[in-house]
Amino acid sequence: MFRTLLVDDDFLVRSYLKSLTAWTRAGYEVTADVQDAEEALWTLEREDIDVMITDISMPLMDGIELIRQIRCDNNKLYIIVLSCHDDFDYVKEAMRQGADEYVLKNSLNEETLYDILMKTKKHIAFRKEKSTQQKEVDKLLEIRNHALKYHFFNGILSGTLSGSKREEKRLEASILGKFMNSAVITMTAEKWDEVNLDWSLVDSEQYSQTFRLGLAEQMKELLDEDGSSEIIYIGAGVFCCFLDLSSMVRSSVMHQRLTDAASVCFRWCEHQTYVYSISVSNICIGEDGIRQAYQQTREMGKMDFYVKGSILYYDGTNMVSENLSPAAEELIDKIGMIINGRKNKLLEEYWEKILAYTKEMHTDSRVLIHWLKRLDRAAGIERTADFYKTIRDFGQFALIGSNYEEDVFSKKKIEVPEGTSKTVKLAIEFVYHNYKKQIGLQDAAEAAGVNAAYLSFLFKQEMKIGFSNYLQECRIDCARQLLVESNLKIKDVAAESGFNDYHYFSKTFKKLNGCSPAEYRRNGS
Repeated sequence: MFRTLLVDDDFLVRSYLKSLTAWTRAGYEVTADVQDAEEALWTLEREDIDVMITDISMPLMDGIELIRQIRCDNNKLYIIVLSCHDDFDYVKEAMRQGADEYVLKNSLNEETLYDILMKTKKHIAFRKEKSTQQKEVDKLLEIRNHALKYHFFNGILSGTLSGSKREEKRLEASILGKFMNSAVITMTAEKWDEVNLDWSLVDSEQYSQTFRLGLAEQMKELLDEDGSSEIIYIGAGVFCCFLDLSSMVRSSVMHQRLTDAASVCFRWCEHQTYVYSISVSNICIGEDGIRQAYQQTREMGKMDFYVKGSILYYDGTNMVSENLSPAAEELIDKIGMIINGRKNKLLEEYWEKILAYTKEMHTDSRVLIHWLKRLDRAAGIERTADFYKTIRDFGQFALIGSNYEEDVFSKKKIEVPEGTSKTVKLAIEFVYHNYKKQIGLQDAAEAAGVNAAYLSFLFKQEMKIGFSNYLQECRIDCARQLLVESNLKIKDVAAESGFNDYHYFSKTFKKLNGCSPAEYRRNGS
């Protein structure tokens, strides 16, 4: 049903029009009828109206002014003008302001209204089709324009575009700013590789376009006539706001504008579904300024490993380091001796030194993770590739350090059957690192990013054992190892294996091994 609004200061005219059956026969409904233009504007703001039929001669605001105001921001509404005036000037002005059709009041009856409404349906359908086609054209143009801008900035960042060729490509891409005084704000989505697994190319393109266009509108309001910006999707969840400050002379004004732009980006990212880290360059001068500014943001982006939830401004001093703690390499050399001698305290001391140095020097996360892989290999610890990818901040790295004693002295290896899903792998890995703690199915489900019921079903299906039994077996395996390789009291063995209740531990151990913990120790197996 096409929703219709009637606007006429004559109550009798409105009543007559509403009484006609042509509306329902033609597939329309009179959604509202009002007596003046002010009420009409109020109704249009609150109702989804397809067609408006309005009188021209009304008190305060006439129909022509009403049409003019509507057409300022609404080109979809189909407008039919009614008048008692058979006057060409009225017709011309109404059509000039945006009316779609003009009808004399005294010519309206059941049949003429029905004919008008059926003809209007065809016009509306044509307009919607044309609008859809235009949206597709606009979308293709936007994609083309972004591609041209992407290649322009990518050429500058890679150092392959300069001089007259740069200017030629700038004009070809319809980029207003000359970018001789430049700054860059880089926004990087965290966990983008995980997000992108569930997205098609269309989904990814649609999200990046919505992000860019929305932020561009926000930036347009800020810059006004004082500068320009280009929002470019670089790829892999990275968006760049290239800020042109060439029209500004005073350094203080440029820095204030950069700070304001960074705040706009921060607020925009806060409203996104995904978490973003934001890094901001200094203001760089000259043709190579954009490239220099971009490199500054990439360097500052590495600091997100240590600082979360704030805008990271480049200042040339607070940077990440490529250097490892001297204790780090030393630990790799001595880890075998530490494990064989069960030197728990020495391992703790090494990790304390490494973490303190890392936090102070802001060691590059890539250097740290590469070192951790080497240490794990030397210690005989097996982890999945996904485990290392999940280390995204210093807190997570420090937690691995605090758990390392458990990891190396348990000597428990992760056994994952071939073809196991990522969800179950994550749950197994969680159990491996936490079975000595008081954990359960819900904790493992949260670590795997699914609900408990689903994990329980999937775990049993793939591992051929229930989650609780698997966790119990992990703890018993640890207990067997400690009974043979350590001099811990049996009560301490129970606690170290994750059993809070000593009597329950003894009962479970005997049930699974056919002998008590003390007998197992005496027999050596």
